[in-house]
Amino acid sequence: MFKSMIAASIALAVTAMAGAASAQTGADLNISPRRVTFDESERSASVYVFNQGDAPATYTVELVDRAMQADGQIVLASDVSPGQVSPSAAEFIQYTPRRVTLQPRESQVIRVRVRPPATGGSHEYRTHLTVTALPPEDSGFTVDQAVAPGAEEVSLQVVALFSVSIPLILREGEVDARAGIDGVTRLPALEGAPNGAVKLDLVRAGANSVYGDVEVYAGEGPAERLVTLVRGVAVYPEIERRTVIAPLAEALPEGVALRIVYKDDDAHPGATLATAVVPGS
Repeated sequence: MFKSMIAASIALAVTAMAGAASAQTGADLNISPRRVTFDESERSASVYVFNQGDAPATYTVELVDRAMQADGQIVLASDVSPGQVSPSAAEFIQYTPRRVTLQPRESQVIRVRVRPPATGGSHEYRTHLTVTALPPEDSGFTVDQAVAPGAEEVSLQVVALFSVSIPLILREGEVDARAGIDGVTRLPALEGAPNGAVKLDLVRAGANSVYGDVEVYAGEGPAERLVTLVRGVAVYPEIERRTVIAPLAEALPEGVALRIVYKDDDAHPGATLATAVVPGS
């Protein structure tokens, strides 16, 4: 919604004004932890919202359903078809407060509770706790400022609303979190990866989402070493596979052996979810 509002404002500004100003509000917003998982033994959690800026800020807190795409992007559930969205956890979640004002360097605890669905069986539900910084009351033009450029001209100010979302996952029953690695390829140097990169697909093999770290090792035997690490990579139930591009920390010779490991950081932290080997040549 916010993106569409901003886009509409920009389009209007291009066609109807001679002068404009823009600003971004809330870039100093931070949230911890980065995700929350509820199960039969854990029904409540605390989420901390931090104002790391130098000025007071007001934030709204809401639940927004989102969906993952094959490239890892998270989009609004309303932007995709219903079959491409995991069941929503929003109706099972209560949280407070829903609006906070924080002074510089101040934090606020958001209390989150879930009630178990009455469906039975094994299911996974998800929604996203979304915290959005509101613009300060003095961020806009006054009427006099808006008409200042000329009698027939109007100025607008476009304020981008900054938000941060974290997934809230509710699991019922046994967790079936399995994965595989497919389609490993080497990529040449590209923007953001001057030493090249490793491209691969993480394949979700179980009913539940998977979440963990992708480790890439180069070499064989005692010479094998870690050359890149991508933390916090999830594959949600609405997709079967996700493409991951892991930039290399160092340039590697052609034909070097690679070993890719996907380690769990969710249901069984540290356990290996999947391994793939590209032999040397």
